[in-house]
Amino acid sequence: MSALKRLSKTIVTVTLACSASVTLMVHAIAAQPLKLRHTVYLGGLYLGSVTTDIEQSDNNYLIRTDVVSSEGMSWLFKWTAKGVSQGAFDQDKLTPVLHSHLSQWKDKKRGADLSFNETGDVSASLVGKKYTDLKKYTPVDPASLKGSMDPLSMILAALSRYEETGSCSGFYPVYDGRRRYDVLLSDGGVRQFNSSSYSVFAGEAYGCRFDVVEKGGFRREKSYEIEDPSDLVVWVAAPAANARPVPVRMEVKTSFGMLELHLDKYDFGDLQLASKNSR
Repeated sequence: MSALKRLSKTIVTVTLACSASVTLMVHAIAAQPLKLRHTVYLGGLYLGSVTTDIEQSDNNYLIRTDVVSSEGMSWLFKWTAKGVSQGAFDQDKLTPVLHSHLSQWKDKKRGADLSFNETGDVSASLVGKKYTDLKKYTPVDPASLKGSMDPLSMILAALSRYEETGSCSGFYPVYDGRRRYDVLLSDGGVRQFNSSSYSVFAGEAYGCRFDVVEKGGFRREKSYEIEDPSDLVVWVAAPAANARPVPVRMEVKTSFGMLELHLDKYDFGDLQLASKNSR
């Protein structure tokens, strides 16, 4: 595989990982909407942005994500992705109801619409290529889908534990319509971040480390270039006094350089923050 092709595949994979990481650790909010934007860089090169909107009340929730690649990188790749999840609360129980995501890479679209019932069963309608070639992809056991959650709804289950215990530790079964995997969260320590023109945050942040255990629907031959996927830590903190804690930083080593994610904008009520390099 040529270096250019490997680079483009790496950009898509790690940007998707960043998107998942952001939505994974956004702190639970009240009825007032919270809007975040994170920017993604690889070796100092701007790749694109991840926007996350969250609305949550005592009885229901709505999460929207939007990933857009850099216009300056359109000569190499152009990628967009959107996701929506909604569900209901019943005391401490979270019940996902619907999830939808759609991404476009060049002229190819791929996505899924998921629906969940009260017994934990999941049904999926796919857009684009289906993973049916078991020589290329690992099989998904239909029995493993029961009780799983979509990637965005998993946020609230993880955060409920985080808010209750002050720890990131947890185990979450996830299904996105094609892939079935388990997310294992653990504590990643504390780190101090200096002020930066890329971010609205400076100070001490709490690390949340996560590992992904593949269960089915994954390529047998790996093409991504993350050096150590098990060393992925999302750093969480409040970007200002009386602000809610959110992901403020993530770093991943790849064979093409360090991939970084910065909190670029933070909007919640009257508090509106933007980095000096905000685009």
